Formats: sequence, C-alpha cells, structure tokens
Amino acid sequence: MNVTQDVLINQIATKEDIDVATVRKILKSAENIIFDYLSSITPSEEVNIKLLNGINIKRKYIKKKKYSKGMFQNIECPDHVNVKACLSKYYNGQVNQYLFDRQ
Repeated sequence: MNVTQDVLINQIATKEDIDVATVRKILKSAENIIFDYLSSITPSEEVNIKLLNGINIKRKYIKKKKYSKGMFQNIECPDHVNVKACLSKYYNGQVNQYLFDRQ
C-alpha cells in the first residue's frame, strides 16, 4: 500500500474540516523550513529534526576519505552529508503492539 502526499492532505483536510489548499500550503511551508535547516547550517554540524512523534530526520557529516582496500582502491570520496529519516524504537514498538496485540 502506498499512501501519497495527496491522500494525506485530503484526509487531514477532511478530518480537521479545513480547506485542502490550506493544508497543502502548511505542508509545503514545513517542507521548505526543513530543507532550510538541512541545507543552511554548516556541513560539519549534525542536524536532528523531530518531524513527528517518533519520526526524525537526521543529517550527518561524512569527511573526505580515500579508500585503499579491495575493489575500492584509490577511490576518493568527497566531503558530503547523509540525510536519513528514522523511526524511534518506541514508535516501531507501538506500531507492532497495536498490530499484533489486538488480533
């Protein structure tokens, strides 16, 4: 099952009895703010954005590295950042408990 952004926007608008365009505007604003945090802070500073309860976005700085072993010999990997979405162990446990304890 894939739940798209449009489906979520429509469900939020219906549940909260507000206009779909308003929800879309709020989510777009949140997306822009998150992108600004991830892209405007110095690369060496780690960033952790707590998006929702149990859902985080983490940015980690990876220094320049030269690989010298195996098939990756003499390959240089430039400075970069990794951005990952993470679910907390607690959130994952809650989902599993809800799914399997109610059957």
